[in-house]
Amino acid sequence: MEPLAGGGQPRRKRYVGFSLIEVLVAVAILATGLIAASRAALVATSDQGVLRDRTLARWVAHNVLAEIRLQPQQAAAGTQITRQAQQAGVDFVAVAKVTATPSPLFSRVEVTVGRSDGDGHVLAQAVGFSARP
Repeated sequence: MEPLAGGGQPRRKRYVGFSLIEVLVAVAILATGLIAASRAALVATSDQGVLRDRTLARWVAHNVLAEIRLQPQQAAAGTQITRQAQQAGVDFVAVAKVTATPSPLFSRVEVTVGRSDGDGHVLAQAVGFSARP
């Protein structure tokens, strides 16, 4: 403590600033927030890739279904058609299964699509009907 110039009561020195504990707590809170933000960005990026693949696979499924519908001869019931397709630089495998319906004029066509380099996981599916000419 320093004595006052006029001989009054001594004045205490006050330290201005943050203590080490306060700084450590603030850094811990910031680190937690940054970790949560980076995790959210990682999940969003991963989800974006999955949505992209599903959208492309859906396009492939509908393209294969349209090709089957446009064939001059209807595919026979019990037939399985496998096609390789590429969409936006990604390779897919489409499998179309043709089944009979109660009406002899139509066949049911179910197309499933997965990545050609994947584990067989189905990314998209389309179901339609093919009419006999």
